[in-house]
Amino acid sequence: MNERVKWLVASVLIAGAMCAGLVGIVAAQTPVLVEPDTLRTDQGGTVSIYATGTLTFSPTDTVRLVGYGILPTTYVNSTVLQATVPSGLAAGAHTLQVLDDVGGVIVTGTVTLVAPPAPTKTPKPKSPPPPGQPILTIRNYSVTPPQVRPGQEFTVAAEVYNNGSRAAENTMAVIPGGTFVPVGENGHFFGQVHINHTFVVSQRMRVPAGTPNGVHGLQIDLSANDYEGNHYDFPQTVVVEVVGGSSGTGADTGRPRVLIEDAATDPPVIAPGAPFTLTLRLANRGNRTAINVMVEADAAVVVPVTGGGIASVDIVRINEAATVTLPLLLKPGKEGGRQGLAITIEYGDYSGGSHSDQQTVGVTIDTSLANQPQLLIAAYQTTPEEISPGDSFTLTLELSNVGGGDAQRITLALGGEEGEKLGAFVPVGGGNVSFVPSVEAGEVETVALRLLVSGDAETKAHNLPVALEYDTAAGTREKDTQQVSLVVHRRPQFEISFYRPVEGTAMVGQPFPLPIEVINASSARFTVSKLEATGDRLEFLEEPSTYVGPLESGGSWTLDALAMAMESGPVDVIVNVHYVDDLNQTRVVSQVLTIEVMEMPNMEGPGGPIGPGFPEAPAEQPGFWGLVLRFLKGLLGLGS
Repeated sequence: MNERVKWLVASVLIAGAMCAGLVGIVAAQTPVLVEPDTLRTDQGGTVSIYATGTLTFSPTDTVRLVGYGILPTTYVNSTVLQATVPSGLAAGAHTLQVLDDVGGVIVTGTVTLVAPPAPTKTPKPKSPPPPGQPILTIRNYSVTPPQVRPGQEFTVAAEVYNNGSRAAENTMAVIPGGTFVPVGENGHFFGQVHINHTFVVSQRMRVPAGTPNGVHGLQIDLSANDYEGNHYDFPQTVVVEVVGGSSGTGADTGRPRVLIEDAATDPPVIAPGAPFTLTLRLANRGNRTAINVMVEADAAVVVPVTGGGIASVDIVRINEAATVTLPLLLKPGKEGGRQGLAITIEYGDYSGGSHSDQQTVGVTIDTSLANQPQLLIAAYQTTPEEISPGDSFTLTLELSNVGGGDAQRITLALGGEEGEKLGAFVPVGGGNVSFVPSVEAGEVETVALRLLVSGDAETKAHNLPVALEYDTAAGTREKDTQQVSLVVHRRPQFEISFYRPVEGTAMVGQPFPLPIEVINASSARFTVSKLEATGDRLEFLEEPSTYVGPLESGGSWTLDALAMAMESGPVDVIVNVHYVDDLNQTRVVSQVLTIEVMEMPNMEGPGGPIGPGFPEAPAEQPGFWGLVLRFLKGLLGLGS
């Protein structure tokens, strides 16, 4: 073939290739029909890809999701492919490509992934309305002042309580007045009042000038709705007492009369320079009500401890009484015994009258403080000296009278008067109170009480109050409270013994072992700082002590000591266990273990006895038995 023909053939082939490439490009850019074209991201699904125009598919074609990869592809026929889109992909438009068997793009399409809609909230079923209604009642009320006069203003305050089974809505309280005249707005709105809730309605009122004496009703109209719109009314009435008005028989007659019917001091016997409290019972024995009562003691005899020394009472009605107290201090003076104290009483009435009286009360003054008894717990002890939970013991108290007078009829109560502060201690064989007939001035009386420590008592110092009461020569009853401290220890139980037999092992002049063991038989852990062995007739060849540390309940520790005795007979081995108690104090528990030290046995040789105190046998030519004898002597330490 000549060159021209080759050129023509090459040109045809190149042109054909260019046409084929152009067809492929056109096919790859031709979109296809995708059904469905929209899927949910949480579900995914299968899409069908349909060829359009002259495009056809082959069984080797696959579908690619751009940005994800090849999808599972099913060849249906030459015009239809199916591909499965997985769930969990991002929402948005995604490109699908159909690839041939060598990875070339045949055609493209688009599928849109959308997010699932938000879940719809399930409405809660409505509960049926509860039955019942609100009920408003006045639980308590007050009138200020408690008694009013014609022409006077007063305030009434009522606490209203909803004791119904529904809340009160649009709650109102209206005070129309009636006998009395409202001052200001007489309607009050409170809105919603829940079940078992309260509110307070307060209204200022005025008493008309012509209002007669007596008790008058004041109406309070309460109203409310419930949540369904039902309306309820609750009319209520409170009472107001009017005094000082006209009784219909002419002008008022008489006057109040306030008398001191009872007086007492605390303490009953007072001393110069010492504070005391004067309590007075005031009674109105007149025929009019006393108001603004003022009480004051004689300033020449006493001075106030606090305040101005004046006690007041707002009102004392006819044949009623009131109690006032005055904190006072007796001025220095030389007169003792029963003395009079002047009291000035000033008061008024509702007619505007003013009245004043001066009365005298008797007080007992002791100017000789040296004659008063004074009891102290000078010393105390327990038997046994150390007590532990569960122990019974005797508490001995030394009661000393350091005052100048005799104390009579003395009661001594452990844990307070009622024994409420006994704590971990329980009286045994009697109560918590002991009686002592008397303790003269300067004398000491011993009181012994039997007690038991509770098994669960804490190991510490327990404060035990002791309440003292006694009579004085002046007839007064004195009270005092003092304290004693009782230390409760937790006592260990150590079992100390030899953990293997030692009989026959101890001989005079020879070292022998002391296999000592200590076992914690207590229910609690103890810290053992040292376990040691001692003895007067023993010589210890090694350190006869060891550190133990925390020893749990049921735990044990051993000490292997090596000792030697120079005399025969029984020898005491003293074992000391040093431990730290709950109060961080080092204590010792000791036990004596007795062993028997024997004499070294004598050995007979050919020339006589062999052993300590005997001369050695004369040397002989060692035969067979001689060698055996020398061997035995070497074992016994009697020769080589």
